Amino acid sequence: MCALKQEAPQRSAYDVVIIGGAIMGSSTAWFLTENADFNGSVLVIERDPTYETAATSHTNSCIRQQFSTALNVKISQFGAEFYTNLRGHMGNDPRVPELTIQNYGYMYLADNDAFAAVLRENQKVQLAAGAATQLMTPDQIKAAYPFYRVDDLVLGSINRVNEGYFDGQTMFDWWRRSARERGVEYVANEVVAIGRNGGRVQSVTLASGQVIACGQLVNASGTRGAVTARMAGIEIPVEPRKRYSWVFTAEHPLDRDLPLTIDPSGVHVRQDGRASYLA
Repeated sequence: MCALKQEAPQRSAYDVVIIGGAIMGSSTAWFLTENADFNGSVLVIERDPTYETAATSHTNSCIRQQFSTALNVKISQFGAEFYTNLRGHMGNDPRVPELTIQNYGYMYLADNDAFAAVLRENQKVQLAAGAATQLMTPDQIKAAYPFYRVDDLVLGSINRVNEGYFDGQTMFDWWRRSARERGVEYVANEVVAIGRNGGRVQSVTLASGQVIACGQLVNASGTRGAVTARMAGIEIPVEPRKRYSWVFTAEHPLDRDLPLTIDPSGVHVRQDGRASYLA
């Protein structure tokens, strides 16, 4: 990360300080401004406002409802509804684009009875929570997607309703833009220490030297979340993991959409345009 000019906050104290200004920090800031019961001050501290290395910039922006717990299904359904009605949630601002989800679905493939049993149990949870997950036999998979090799498969699971991928960068941009327009202050700086009084956080110290008091502190620093938490004396099981993604163009594209396919080997691949794929 290149050295960036550090900015000083306008105040010495805020009701809420958010460490990290990417999609999680900006959505938190926006939802605070949306809460009629909250009229406090909010400061977002972002160490790199170019967001070059933020997880938000590196995400493949996928969304699914195929989870093993109802709460995760409901969270995803909320996210899908919010995204597809973003303009309405932003006060029908005509600047906000109308967005849709590429509903190619996730196709989980099981090559053994044990994983097939997991898919069946998960489907029960998903259907009860309102998802549209379908189980498919190898013959059904082959009929719907002739390009799959199914001779080593036992079962497949797919949901094509609000499941696939979306434009996460646009969603992030509008959360950040709208939060700033509503009075949330963003500064380019870095938290280097967190001050506590007993078990309660009361301030943050910035790389530029200022000490900023806060009523509440939000850790939205992504893969650096454990580093931030450690400043407050808290250990959390978060660490960055390297992942490799490739985008390639097919000389002979498939004749139909490719779901986000999770192969038993651990490799996944999905459609990424008319003739391009991401693996």
